[in-house]
Amino acid sequence: MRIKNNISVLFLSGLLVVTACSETKKEGKEIKGNEKLIAENIIQPQKIEKNKPTIIEFTAMDKGFSILASVIEVAEFSKVLNTENSYTIFAPVNMAFDKLPEGKVEELLESRNKEKLQSILNYHVIPGKITKEDITAAVKEGRGSMQLKTLGGSKLTVSMKKNRIFIIDKMGNGGTLVTTDVEASNGIIHTIDAVMTSEK
Repeated sequence: MRIKNNISVLFLSGLLVVTACSETKKEGKEIKGNEKLIAENIIQPQKIEKNKPTIIEFTAMDKGFSILASVIEVAEFSKVLNTENSYTIFAPVNMAFDKLPEGKVEELLESRNKEKLQSILNYHVIPGKITKEDITAAVKEGRGSMQLKTLGGSKLTVSMKKNRIFIIDKMGNGGTLVTTDVEASNGIIHTIDAVMTSEK
């Protein structure tokens, strides 16, 4: 994706930076295996309204997040997410990790790569609660694209095409949001079908 004529303006209290561009690059149902988020099928919203799980608890209880849960554990990232602050996470499902080169996941999950995993997770977390509606409005305001500042300080470029939301990092890695607006007690989960890293 090539972003042209960038014009940044503050949006959503400085968390969303809208970027104008002249080019823009599913709600997922449960399918076989661990390929997509099935949290909404496991835990019905009306049953958890009074006591919603945290982001960490959601990833731990949903088999579609088993690899992400391992990444969070090795990175000791629960120390970050289990705070009083609210976060939005673009959570890679297992299928997203399966797209990485063979053996890459096993390598990353070695304890010596804790800091690298923390960096990867920082790419997927945005401070504050940001819904699909917020993202859609920001993209329209930005004439086709906008930017989100991650917990690690990097920026993700967001665009839409035929109601599908695409997210790309500075290295050109990214994917499409699958399930959106899963509410946790301390934030919002949107699932993504790719893993964003600091590597090409």
